[in-house]
Amino acid sequence: MKKLLIAPVAVAALALAGFVPSAEGAATVRNDDMTTVAATAKCKSLTALSNVNVRKSATTKSTILRLWYKGTKGCDIKGVDGGSYKNACGIKSYHYWRKVNYRGTVGYVPNVCVKYS
Repeated sequence: MKKLLIAPVAVAALALAGFVPSAEGAATVRNDDMTTVAATAKCKSLTALSNVNVRKSATTKSTILRLWYKGTKGCDIKGVDGGSYKNACGIKSYHYWRKVNYRGTVGYVPNVCVKYS
């Protein structure tokens, strides 16, 4: 019986430590106020249409957190209106962004650079 408790306790400990699993399955996401929220349902899966920068906020002047590689999947968190971007993924100018979780990094990408998969 004790063996059955090890996995849930280990998962909880990792979540409290700030470790976030990949886009598949459940994930732990840090909100803007740095509180931790566990997502129990599967995420809405997104695929990058080209290599795209995941940024700290929804503007091209924001810090780049990591590169999201073309054809790989991440989780959609929500859509946001943000700073305009030009020539992103073949679109001349637009301002809508997606808040995403890509391999444990929560940030923003231009909406036109991802598609639901």
